[in-house]
Amino acid sequence: MGNIGAKLKDIKGIVAVSDYSMYYLLGYIALAVLIFVVIFYLLTKPRKRKKPTKKEIALKTLRGMDFANPKETAYKFTLNIPFFTSDDNKKEIEDIVEKLEIYKYKKEIPKMDSELKERIKKVIKGLKC
Repeated sequence: MGNIGAKLKDIKGIVAVSDYSMYYLLGYIALAVLIFVVIFYLLTKPRKRKKPTKKEIALKTLRGMDFANPKETAYKFTLNIPFFTSDDNKKEIEDIVEKLEIYKYKKEIPKMDSELKERIKKVIKGLKC
């Protein structure tokens, strides 16, 4: 028992072990913060709204027409249809506009002809921006 030290082997010096766990942790935290900032920016940035063109407004007006009031229908159609007039539909549109003239300038106007309504609806249905 007196010679316990003889059985023990020599204790070696301290060896430096490279440990990068702190750098990994800081990297993950920085990445998480960066992702959070990007998501926050994307969710809160003001969105640029595309201003509708005159043609888009005219199409919306034409599609939203109420055929119960012939005078209003005649005015809206006449004001908004020129945006969509082409060589293909020019004759049809001119004919409809000509037939709508009787609904525009009179105080007492007759009910709109159902054939004319259907022609107007058919023209409007074929319109594209």
